[in-house]
Amino acid sequence: MKRFAALLVASAALAHAAFAQDGEAYPARPVKLVVPFGAGSASDTAARIVAEAVRDKLGTIVVDNRPGANGIIGSAYVAKAAPDGYTLLLTSSATHSGIGALYRHPGYDPIKDFVHITRIATIPMVLVTRPDAPYKTAKELAAQARKAPLRYGYGSGSAQIAAATFSMVADAPSEGIPYKSQPPAVTDLMGSQIDYMLADTSVVTSFLKGGKLAGLAISSPRRSPDLPGIPTMTEAGYKDFDLVVWVGLAAPAGTPASVTERWNKEVGAALSDPQVKEKLARLGMVASPSGIREHGAFALAQRDIWTARAARAGVEQQ
Repeated sequence: MKRFAALLVASAALAHAAFAQDGEAYPARPVKLVVPFGAGSASDTAARIVAEAVRDKLGTIVVDNRPGANGIIGSAYVAKAAPDGYTLLLTSSATHSGIGALYRHPGYDPIKDFVHITRIATIPMVLVTRPDAPYKTAKELAAQARKAPLRYGYGSGSAQIAAATFSMVADAPSEGIPYKSQPPAVTDLMGSQIDYMLADTSVVTSFLKGGKLAGLAISSPRRSPDLPGIPTMTEAGYKDFDLVVWVGLAAPAGTPASVTERWNKEVGAALSDPQVKEKLARLGMVASPSGIREHGAFALAQRDIWTARAARAGVEQQ
């Protein structure tokens, strides 16, 4: 009888484990959302907005910043994490579109090592400089660079490829200066350590509105309602420049479908909330939720696009 009771207990424990494993009892503890860039970056901002918006449905979500190596450190960490739904990654065009163009062996496969759950937002990039710079348009900046090479800063793979692409299409000879994330590059730009950046709108909008930076062109197809005075790249004379940054959500490959589907559902619902849309819009982000299959195809296509653009711009792999 005792042995039978023990078997019942063991069976119940196994059933409970399976119940939790397939996601039905999920989440039973806090979820870690890894951001592979520093505080204040576009990824960090998006992560915190989403975490707050889904907290009532998915419990405590801890945003864990793990910056470094163009997002490789945090992304590789999640790729190797247990596929149980308790470690997720805030993905982006930097970590999952352009990374293969920058590194031969980044330590993870941006497609095979993850389940791409949903796209969160797209983010235009802005060509910014100091208000007191001698060039007031993108064409004038390029002309100045041809007289004496300028220096641009970048704090992500997306920003590096975007700046290298601009330098090429504008014939603006420039030296690229790397940073761990975009905010430190902005600080150095305002301090005259570098000359310009292609930065996410979410990072520089407040500085543009406060007059601490000057915007020369924006990468979106139309002018931003939030920054109406900044011309598009096409208006500035560079119709072939149309790069737009994206951020999304992913889990390690092998994460149960019930978990990824739940995250897709809850994040999609959150991104349909007018208040959440407005929070993102104030930072230059356009809420862009998608289905799991759709986002997986999008991530694959974007990888090919960014890699091709990087190669055309002469960006060398490390």
